[in-house]
Amino acid sequence: MATYHVTHVHSFENCFSGDSESMDLWKQIPSLAKKNNVTISFFKVNPTEHTFFLLMEAEDYSQIESTIGQCKKLGDFNVTPVIEQTFYS
Repeated sequence: MATYHVTHVHSFENCFSGDSESMDLWKQIPSLAKKNNVTISFFKVNPTEHTFFLLMEAEDYSQIESTIGQCKKLGDFNVTPVIEQTFYS
C-alpha cells in the first residue's frame, strides 16, 4: 500500500464551515474511503488556518482521487506520496 499526505487549504473568505452542502462533501470522506479501499490514518483540521490534514493509504493514487475528488472544488489540495522513514545504525 502507498501512503499519501493530503493537505487542503481554503481562505477565510471562502470558508464553508456554515455551508451544510459543502460540509456534507467532507462528511462523505470516511464512507468513500471504505468504498474505495482507502485507509485513513488521520484526519485533522486546523480551523484557525482553514487547513485540513489527512494521511491515507491506498493501492494507487486513483483510489485517493475517488475518495477526495468531490472536495477539490472547495479549495487548494496537495496530495504527496510519502514513505516511512527508517533509520539505520
